[in-house]
Amino acid sequence: MSARDEILHLMHGYCTAIDTGDFKGLGALFEHGSWIVEGSEPRVGRAELEAMGETVRLYADGTPRTKHFQSSIDLDIDEAAGTARAESYLTVFQQTDDFPLQPIFIGHYFDDFERVDGVWRFKTRLIRHHLVGDLSAHLKAPTDVVAGA
Repeated sequence: MSARDEILHLMHGYCTAIDTGDFKGLGALFEHGSWIVEGSEPRVGRAELEAMGETVRLYADGTPRTKHFQSSIDLDIDEAAGTARAESYLTVFQQTDDFPLQPIFIGHYFDDFERVDGVWRFKTRLIRHHLVGDLSAHLKAPTDVVAGA
């Protein structure tokens, strides 16, 4: 698999982990990295990312009933240095039995990756939130935008 494919796989894995309610999987993606919503304290490492699950509402199917869509992915890889940077846009949609399908969060991801022992991993993910909708069906404390991305 190429470096590009490995990094895109990480980015996809992030969306899948959240949308399936797999916060252990999310933690594993950031075992050596940090996750930051602009203006908030960073969450660093596996345990802090797994703990995000405590702030997100999960439904009978074990998921938050969301779909994260990344688009306009711009990826710059420095193979020699073992580093990469990516920017992408994010739109999060949600629908529950009592909450009609709608976008609840639109933002911009800024990612740094590193290759260690031949394996690519997240180093940092910075999230800028541009448009924030109704997070009441997504977060246990809807004013906590940190868990909304």
